[in-house]
Amino acid sequence: MKSIPRLLFSIFLLLSILTSQSASEAIRLLENEMGFGARSLGMGGANVALGDDPSDMYWNPAGLAGIINKTFYIETNNLNYNNNTTYLNQTTNNPLQKFGQFNGFGIAVPISTIRGSMVVAMGYNRILNYDALMSFSGFSLRDNTLDFPINIDGVEKNYQFSEKVQRSEQVLSNGGMEQLTFSFGIALSPTISGGISVSRLTGKEEYEFKFFQEDLQNTYIQFPADFNQYNLKQSLITKTSGWNIRGGLKSSLNEWVRFGIALSLPYTIHVKEHHGTDEKLTFDNGDKSDATVTGYYDYKVDAPLVGDVGMALTSKNLAISASFRFKDWGATEFNLNNISRDSDDYALLEEENSILTFQYRSVVQLRVGVEYLKEFNDSFGITFRAGGGLIPSPDGDSKIDKSYTTIGLGVPIGNTIILDAAYIFSQWEKNSRDWYTPAGATEEVQSGRLLVNFSYLF
Repeated sequence: MKSIPRLLFSIFLLLSILTSQSASEAIRLLENEMGFGARSLGMGGANVALGDDPSDMYWNPAGLAGIINKTFYIETNNLNYNNNTTYLNQTTNNPLQKFGQFNGFGIAVPISTIRGSMVVAMGYNRILNYDALMSFSGFSLRDNTLDFPINIDGVEKNYQFSEKVQRSEQVLSNGGMEQLTFSFGIALSPTISGGISVSRLTGKEEYEFKFFQEDLQNTYIQFPADFNQYNLKQSLITKTSGWNIRGGLKSSLNEWVRFGIALSLPYTIHVKEHHGTDEKLTFDNGDKSDATVTGYYDYKVDAPLVGDVGMALTSKNLAISASFRFKDWGATEFNLNNISRDSDDYALLEEENSILTFQYRSVVQLRVGVEYLKEFNDSFGITFRAGGGLIPSPDGDSKIDKSYTTIGLGVPIGNTIILDAAYIFSQWEKNSRDWYTPAGATEEVQSGRLLVNFSYLF
């Protein structure tokens, strides 16, 4: 008689669960941070020195001091994403589209002063998106060493189901990170302003991994190893929270040149994870075995300091801006303060901290942009924008850096409403590989994101 232990898949569950508290996952929490603001991102995000709109809460709070009118804004986010994934010379098209997503709202209010200016602002804005999709399928001759213990009349033996099989995989991620920000900017002199932002960060990601392996050509027909199908589904819901403080200075060096600097102080991200794993194994004769396991993890990650420096050249109708962001990804680490030094968790996270230190590197991100106001008459003009950026990979072993280009425009609607729009386009390639699919897959990703911002001046 054939019997299959209830904890048949414990080794795979262990491997799956441990990947959540890994160096790569700690980096991924903030790797794709893009900020917010259709005007700013229409110029590639090169807004550290330019300023004077509510998105300065994120880029450089000193720029808020340049806001003249009370401003209320609301912003939407639209995604057109596609991943062409090639596995064993077969390409699968993976489109992901989202329209009309909420991206933020807020208000900026100038305060009456005897001299100079002071502006207070508050906003709730998405600064990072986790949206991604990848899937592929193909017949593989490659051995992935997948085997299972089977008990026959009291004797247990491992049988392999690991090559000459049809394999399919899908990875889907949704969610993002938002910040609720309280900020102010103040003129310190006729040419210098300063500002501070205090933000409450909250995030949520819903991640799902599916793997399917099938004996499509009836290679495994000998009892008791008459395998037919193996199904694996892993889900991970990650919730994050933390507090961040950002400060900045901006200076007008002369009539045409502006300079800005901003610092985001190191902070701690509190991470809560809920894991779920469902596995099912079926045989040709109808025998089945399944397992369901859930788990919870609660830990903290320390994020490093981020420094921004920017310069802008301005005239009546034209602005050219550039900024550099410095970030030492290797300074990211799991917080071990409240974990017993004798525990397995401490040893695991200490090892991951070593990986963070030695595998991840310091990078300098570059953002550039241009803005031109085309005046059609004394009371109407349209602002055209373009920009781009280069985002080096945090992984010191990776040769895949990301770049993006942006276009945007600003259109006044009457005397009190301004519509700003920005389209952010990026494309990149990467090779992905995991334990289940050792042959690996090549991903060619194209992502287009449209931000639309309505600002009401009063």
